[in-house]
Amino acid sequence: MQSYQPRAHKASPETGTAGRVLIVEDEPDVAHLLERVIQSCGDYAVHRCAEPENFERCLHSFQPDRVFTDLAMPGIDGFEIIRRARAYDDNLPVIVVSAYASLENAIQAIKIGAFDFLAKPFSTESVEIVLEKIARELALRARALEACRLASSHDPGLAALLGDSPSMRELRDWIVRVRPARASVLIEGETGTGKELVARALRQGDSPFVALNLAALPVELVESELFGHRRGAFSGAHADRKGLIESAHGGILFLDEINTAPLLLQAKLLRVLEDKRIRPVGSSREIEVDVRFIAATNQPLEQLVASGQFRRDLYHRLKVLSVQLPPLRARRDDIPLYVREFVPRYARAHGRRVREASAALMRELAARDWPGNVRELENWIEQAVILAADDAVELDLPAGNPVRPDAGGLDDASLAAAEQRHIQRILAECAGNKSRAARMLGIDYKTLLRKLSA
Repeated sequence: MQSYQPRAHKASPETGTAGRVLIVEDEPDVAHLLERVIQSCGDYAVHRCAEPENFERCLHSFQPDRVFTDLAMPGIDGFEIIRRARAYDDNLPVIVVSAYASLENAIQAIKIGAFDFLAKPFSTESVEIVLEKIARELALRARALEACRLASSHDPGLAALLGDSPSMRELRDWIVRVRPARASVLIEGETGTGKELVARALRQGDSPFVALNLAALPVELVESELFGHRRGAFSGAHADRKGLIESAHGGILFLDEINTAPLLLQAKLLRVLEDKRIRPVGSSREIEVDVRFIAATNQPLEQLVASGQFRRDLYHRLKVLSVQLPPLRARRDDIPLYVREFVPRYARAHGRRVREASAALMRELAARDWPGNVRELENWIEQAVILAADDAVELDLPAGNPVRPDAGGLDDASLAAAEQRHIQRILAECAGNKSRAARMLGIDYKTLLRKLSA
């Protein structure tokens, strides 16, 4: 009978190998045998982890795309290895190799996320079959990811949402699913997380998109701005004027900082959401409108509802669909993508030679918390590009580093002093524009003035 000859897997053009395999096995002879079998199946880079308690350290240092683990080991068993692998990367294939090949163990392993289960003693053929299955699965995932990226590149709204972290991929998927709906949307997230970009990505085709920042308008002008007015409705109303709600007919009205809306305006917005009609100021006639409302807030609306500052009925009307945007510090791996986007953009805008950031600068920026999120990072990059040396091609951390992110605050026990430093830093980044600074800080204009005069 002809013996089984494993088919060598082709090397990946990215890694130069067929894959990176981590073996978690406390018995050296078994680990060595499994390594030889795997390497006979293709040009795999293999690393052995003899002590299961070091598994997570091996994950981070070796960064495998496949894990083979024993089941019965001292301290940490194979089931816990599967759980920790899933916590590290939900898509990382884990294969259990065990002498305890009971049906119960196999079912439990698969149930908590194992890719497959091999019984000891294993054969070269069984290992080869599993490796083939993983290769096919990884190829399918790669094609799906590439198709998603290609779709995003042809979709300006999605393409504007930079980031390849799991949270950003999930956000783009969510946008695609809910975009065709007409239901209201509530977008919650810290200042600078890209709430308006998400709202714009929900736009259908070339339908209208009208945006209003409620915190940027005096209260007495908001109603006229939203509902429009008729000639003679008030002093200075010399002609009829269409409001933003009517202008957004057939499309989206984006209300940023909805948390600043006064209670009287909240009541009128609720009426529009329920009746789909508006009445311009000074008019006796109602106008029917078809508008999708998208509201954004940098403060949890549920807390404002509890304190009586926001209407509960309006909150639920707006939150038919909702999404919470992650802060930049929760997806640090995306920071280099933003830096590579912003450096050449502002170099072109300001006629500078710099085109990329140094590795040292990239590490420095990725380590920062960025309380102002993407907007703060973008402002910092623009300032650094402007202040870079005339002959600089690569952006680095200069000795006279412009407004250091997260600088100050830790050496001073005064919370008020730390707050003032933070406000002054944001003001400097906004070139003294108080309205813009208030938006970045997540407070209204009057609050900012009060804090500056304190």
